[in-house]
Amino acid sequence: MDVRQVTRWRDLASKIAMAFCFIALLALVDGLLVAFREPADLVKVLPGASVELNGELTDEAHRVEDLTFVSDSDRLTVTFEAIHKGYFLGGDMWRGRLSVGPDIAPGKYNLSVLPKRTVSARKAPAFRILVFSGPLSLQKSSTSLVRRWFGISAFAVAAGCLPVILLGIGAVYLLSGRREALLAASGQAEVYRLIKGDSGYEIRFGLGAAHGMSPGTRVTICNQAGQPVATATVEVCNPKDSVAQATSDQSIKVGDLVSRA
Repeated sequence: MDVRQVTRWRDLASKIAMAFCFIALLALVDGLLVAFREPADLVKVLPGASVELNGELTDEAHRVEDLTFVSDSDRLTVTFEAIHKGYFLGGDMWRGRLSVGPDIAPGKYNLSVLPKRTVSARKAPAFRILVFSGPLSLQKSSTSLVRRWFGISAFAVAAGCLPVILLGIGAVYLLSGRREALLAASGQAEVYRLIKGDSGYEIRFGLGAAHGMSPGTRVTICNQAGQPVATATVEVCNPKDSVAQATSDQSIKVGDLVSRA
């Protein structure tokens, strides 16, 4: 491939990586906003489902045997698995599994978990259990736009974008190196750094002593269309890179091409 072809493929890979970064960002925001759109005590299930539950204890309990639950449906049962400390505030929490009977009628139910023996007057926090008639109605009720439209987790979409992003970044890196090698072989290089000072522009580019550059060498700078826009003089160079000085009255941009005058 020549320079034009490599540049075209590099730009395409860059655009693809940027597009998937944008999609991943939107998906992450959509997934994170679910926590703010839906209250923590809301549980959405289907008949016959089994989901994990976590809740706060109203009184101290040391064993799962000390816990019980109350519900307005005998088709909802909770199996307690462990008592643990909360991750953030360190309060006593319980962990269990909610089982929904396969013959339960769709609708809204309430369920509370509390110690069997309690002296606290504080009411036990209640869960609102929403039972849906089928997977489609459950999907349409989601506050996540991704799950509502496509039926998959927003975080799964973000994770699925990651391989494409990494491949795109890798392709850009490899193609950029190939482009630099092709340009250097033809005596050209891109301006990769441009610093404007009191005495003019300091220009850095990827042609050095190995490419015939030396202090005092005059170089021509062309824009992306190949039109000459400035000239500069090399002041410092190493085997692979050079630093040149140009007057400030010239129009120079990062990405312009440098070649021998």
